Amino acid sequence: MGYLADMLRAEYEDLVVKDVYTSKLGDTDVEILEVSSGEQKFIAMFQSRPLKEGIFRWSLIITSPNNTRTLKGMDPLDGIKLALKSSIDAMMKGMEE
Repeated sequence: MGYLADMLRAEYEDLVVKDVYTSKLGDTDVEILEVSSGEQKFIAMFQSRPLKEGIFRWSLIITSPNNTRTLKGMDPLDGIKLALKSSIDAMMKGMEE
């Protein structure tokens, strides 16, 4: 558990990541985070569930005052990280404008 929070803390040193809710519901990991960079904030909800040998079913909802992004997929951890990173980058870029 804590995959999204750990990834954000490792990849984005300038972000402040606050765990709002983290739990395991059956075999599904659930995280709700409040993420801020200066005065800008967004909320992220991430769910993941292992399917087979390193493949996960996952979903992400990111909401800021200006934008909402929803993603889902079935990927190995490297694929999830790439999708999360591109979505976080896009969300942060949108908050700057």
